Amino acid sequence: MSYKAVTKTLTYQTKHRLEFINITPEVDLFVADSGVETGTLALQTHHTTCGLWVNEDEPNLIGPSSTLGYIPDLQRVLDRFAHPAETYGHNDIRDVNNPEGKRHTHLCVPDENGVSQECVNGHAHAQGLIIPSYLTLIIERGQVIRGVWQQILLVELDHDRTRTLTMLAQGEA
Repeated sequence: MSYKAVTKTLTYQTKHRLEFINITPEVDLFVADSGVETGTLALQTHHTTCGLWVNEDEPNLIGPSSTLGYIPDLQRVLDRFAHPAETYGHNDIRDVNNPEGKRHTHLCVPDENGVSQECVNGHAHAQGLIIPSYLTLIIERGQVIRGVWQQILLVELDHDRTRTLTMLAQGEA
């Protein structure tokens, strides 16, 4: 056997705040194609307000609330921890075009030059304390070790945008 390391970067377009995207099929395919038989899988987002999580892909837990008609459990827990309506120092941003006042937008709206300024998203950064931007999992016999209900989820903590994720499979091939 020999050591092997393989990386792959994926992008996802999220649609809304506290969206949970099941990326397990893409991760499993990457590991199978990597040729790594025994080792580790590292996953990392390129963002501070987007995380990775292993849990059950079950609507009552993760939603979306638009199809449920009520707030799913994990959105309620995350918002109880750091609600978007709370006051965050991170949100005290001065608009370069209006130095006397704060911006009153949640979304990162590009200016006339197409440049997006900082978002009003202190809650999303705080929720990142619970949902980390990285995971490390074990590869055995060419497959990720997971329990029967465990799925790998990409979690959008902020708002709709393009998100990037890099995976590294390494170990004995």
